[in-house]
Amino acid sequence: SASGGSGGGGGGGRGAVASVECSKTPQEIIQWVQSLPESHVPQKAREQLSAIVSEGRLNGNAFSQYVQCVPPEVCAPKHAMKLKAAWGNVLKEAEARKVASENLANNAARPKATMIVV
Repeated sequence: SASGGSGGGGGGGRGAVASVECSKTPQEIIQWVQSLPESHVPQKAREQLSAIVSEGRLNGNAFSQYVQCVPPEVCAPKHAMKLKAAWGNVLKEAEARKVASENLANNAARPKATMIVV
């Protein structure tokens, strides 16, 4: 099984995605889970995932860990792979937003070059 080596770090780029900080609240995660299409995660699995997030008060970082090893009784392996990929996109978006904010802050603090035309 692909999820067998939880601490190996040999998962290519996937390990880097899992280490991205995610500040989503449990409520935001539940909204995201409920917004997933039926073809990615069936309604019953979305309801179970929402309950798990709610009961465990899973924030973004805790959910990132949970997504790596979703039990098959909660979400079938095919759907778990789609869930993991979709959550990976959420983490990549969060990372891109963070980098953009840092760039904006750095650029705003730096004086702009001016050109004098004579």
